[in-house]
Amino acid sequence: MTKDELIDKYRHWNVEDIDWWECTYDNFKERMTSIGISVDNMYFSGFWSQGDGACFEGAVTDWDLFLKSLGYDNPVLIQHAMDHWSFSVSHSGHYYHENCTSFLGELPMPDDYDTEEFIDNFSPYTEEFRAQAWGAVISGFTANFEQEFTDASKDHRRQLYRDLEKEYDYLTSDEAVWDSLEANEMTDELEEACE
Repeated sequence: MTKDELIDKYRHWNVEDIDWWECTYDNFKERMTSIGISVDNMYFSGFWSQGDGACFEGAVTDWDLFLKSLGYDNPVLIQHAMDHWSFSVSHSGHYYHENCTSFLGELPMPDDYDTEEFIDNFSPYTEEFRAQAWGAVISGFTANFEQEFTDASKDHRRQLYRDLEKEYDYLTSDEAVWDSLEANEMTDELEEACE
């Protein structure tokens, strides 16, 4: 048996019967926490069929970090989000790619109310500063936040899939398989064939 044949024989040894994805999951959870997203569950299928992909369930738990990760640093907007917004994602369907999720968002917006009503109900400031503070924020509300948050979530799920695929490709590479065979003293088959 040649070295290549031995490697091929044990090609999937590093990814069978173990949770090889745990480190990738842990790294992903840390990255999401660093931008204000709490990840509860992750799912994936891969890496060879149509419909393969990855998704996660979770919610925005730190609006300051999350909005800043998207380029929003207006303190009035951040305070409003912390006080009144919620956004979460859950798995739905039979597959695990980025489109197999549903979103639940409660994002009251200035254009959902007349300006005075919005200022009265949602401004954290004293009366004398409300109009000025919310005037500045309202003029900047041009984005469709729910769509932006959904798109960002899908980008993160695609990145999770790429990370998993990269780890899988590494663990099934010639180098990684050979290193595992050597570390576990499983190269005897090759040595016996050479005798």
